[in-house]
Amino acid sequence: MTPGSDAPEGAERAEVLAEIDAEHLPHRVPRNNARTILVRLGFSLAFLALLVWRLPGVSPSDLVPEPSPGAFAWVGAAILVHAGAYILQALRWAEVSDTLGIHLPFKRLVSHLLTGEFVSNALPTSFGGDVVRVIRQGNDAGDYADAFAATSLERLTGWLVLPMLTFAGLAASPALRRLGTEMTVAVVICVVTLAALGTVLVLAAHPRAAGRLVGGTGWRRYLAAVHLGVLAFRHQRAQAVKVLAAGVAFQLVQVVSVWMCARAIGIEQIGFLAVLTFFPPTAIVQNLPLTLGGLGVREAAFVYFFGALGVSSADAISLGLLVYVVFILSSLAGAPDFLRGGFSGTTANRPVEDGKRGLG
Repeated sequence: MTPGSDAPEGAERAEVLAEIDAEHLPHRVPRNNARTILVRLGFSLAFLALLVWRLPGVSPSDLVPEPSPGAFAWVGAAILVHAGAYILQALRWAEVSDTLGIHLPFKRLVSHLLTGEFVSNALPTSFGGDVVRVIRQGNDAGDYADAFAATSLERLTGWLVLPMLTFAGLAASPALRRLGTEMTVAVVICVVTLAALGTVLVLAAHPRAAGRLVGGTGWRRYLAAVHLGVLAFRHQRAQAVKVLAAGVAFQLVQVVSVWMCARAIGIEQIGFLAVLTFFPPTAIVQNLPLTLGGLGVREAAFVYFFGALGVSSADAISLGLLVYVVFILSSLAGAPDFLRGGFSGTTANRPVEDGKRGLG
């Protein structure tokens, strides 16, 4: 390669970045909203207070399980397994990105994902780690709209996989199907989630909905990129299967991690099928932007669902808190890269010179 042979590509990249600057798109470092953080923290504390001080037979001292070598071994295994789940999530993200024409090294995507999880789980922020992922991948690829589409579609696959796991758990366990109200609530959450997913995909794919935004600027480019991404999957069914397979593996490994946490506490009533059935609806509701990291909502859901299996409220709350701790400790793997590159990753990772604009 002769010196300066990549000048046209560099000029195109500069033009793309200039366009983004002109539209004030969110490659800028996000700022925390203190009011939002305090509101979410207040909701978390309110949920926990309601559970601990209002439920009969529950006191703060009951929430700390007896330490033992076996318990620490289960917790350590749960942390390692959950860290492995992040690798599978990065694989799902990589498959979505490849479909959209964003070709980045897998190691770099793992780094960006771990940083995002660290921000989501370990830092008190008013924005999620997905924002960090969009910023970092957008910096590498030269197009933030495509990065937004890749992260959005990767997340949307979870709306399909999580209900699938619940239905699989119910199909495999007649005892769980006989639980009554708790089973009905879990099914309703999953059905509503699938209906929401279907609505989003129809609007994203329809030429008179998101399709009308193609060629637009500003926020329209973001939604148009999602539209083009959905169309890309229509023509690459094999890629859709790969994404779905990676998503199933990712969520199954998370289920294993939660089951290991139950074993660490010694909750015998919670078997693998119970976690397979009830963790997905819990994961769905805890992702609502009400609390910090789902704290409080997750514990309330565990009390409701696992209480139907005879699990005490104290044990169910302890399980939720331990799962939260495992999530935080697992996400610490993203701390070093966050300290080096911050939210944008530009300090630790230089932009990829051969990154391609996929859909913009």
